[in-house]
Amino acid sequence: MRFCPSCDNILIPKDKKLFCKACEEYFEFGKGQDDYKIIKIIKHDDKETSPIIIKDMSKKDRISIEDRKAYEEFFSGSEESGY
Repeated sequence: MRFCPSCDNILIPKDKKLFCKACEEYFEFGKGQDDYKIIKIIKHDDKETSPIIIKDMSKKDRISIEDRKAYEEFFSGSEESGY
């Protein structure tokens, strides 16, 4: 594994050279070019999806109307006193 000398991001093989995605620069393999090879290719198709998880808010998690009014009254009074 090699890293970019400019930004330390990992270099990936691309167009028979090493490529930095952050700097968008190409680098030569140097000595031992035959030592570098891709050992696993993951193919993705359009049918693959990633789940999106959204927290379901229940009524227990919400603040009550009474608590909200008390909160608003408490903080609205402090603005008038100069805090």
